[in-house]
Amino acid sequence: MYAKTRASAVKIYLFFLFISLLAVSGCGLDVDFGGTGNSGDADVAHEETIEGTIKTVPFTYQGAPFVIKACVVENGDLRNCEVRAIEENVFEDEKFSLKGNFDPEVQLQIFETGDESSHIGARRIDIFPGSTIKFGDIDIENNKDIVPKEEIEITFNGEVDVEGNKDCTDEDDELNGEILIKISAEGSETVIITVRLDDTAIEGEDNPRCDQLAPGREIEIKDGELTDEPKTVKAVEPIRLL
Repeated sequence: MYAKTRASAVKIYLFFLFISLLAVSGCGLDVDFGGTGNSGDADVAHEETIEGTIKTVPFTYQGAPFVIKACVVENGDLRNCEVRAIEENVFEDEKFSLKGNFDPEVQLQIFETGDESSHIGARRIDIFPGSTIKFGDIDIENNKDIVPKEEIEITFNGEVDVEGNKDCTDEDDELNGEILIKISAEGSETVIITVRLDDTAIEGEDNPRCDQLAPGREIEIKDGELTDEPKTVKAVEPIRLL
């Protein structure tokens, strides 16, 4: 008899436990397993990537292998630059790819293998946190300049800054003007990028509007073009909302 009573008590306990679990999971109790606030990182990677292909070099170096270095420059001072990535024995028509923590600015340097006393080509560029920069085909000229044959392309994620779309205009299914994008560098320091919207669209939107780029909206700029203006990119591909 006592066994039957204990069994009944266990069944009643399990029944009410089951009802309690249903109430927790199905009756409007919100459980937050992660933060939802925007921090500007928008899944920004912790490293940057620089890619390119050496197509033309001065006659003296034709057929030679090369060493390519990414030298980070802080506060515009080349004396304090730090080599963050290196690729060796790269020949003409071979693609190079350097990955590392390169922001805020990098000096790309190319040396002949076995002789790193002075570079045969160099170029300094802005680097945005988490970005991928594609030089495409490059020439090394006699004056030691690295000259891209096409526009330098850059892909990065960020969020629209609080002053983000005040200069944005939308008409004829295209965006124009400028927006400001905030990117968190390794989750702390923030960088503000100006994105020019010259006849750009929003991916998957037949009628893109500036109010879709509200402050805090996370977006991706894909294969934008680096300009001669500091921290400024021209959007080329449609902007992707994240």
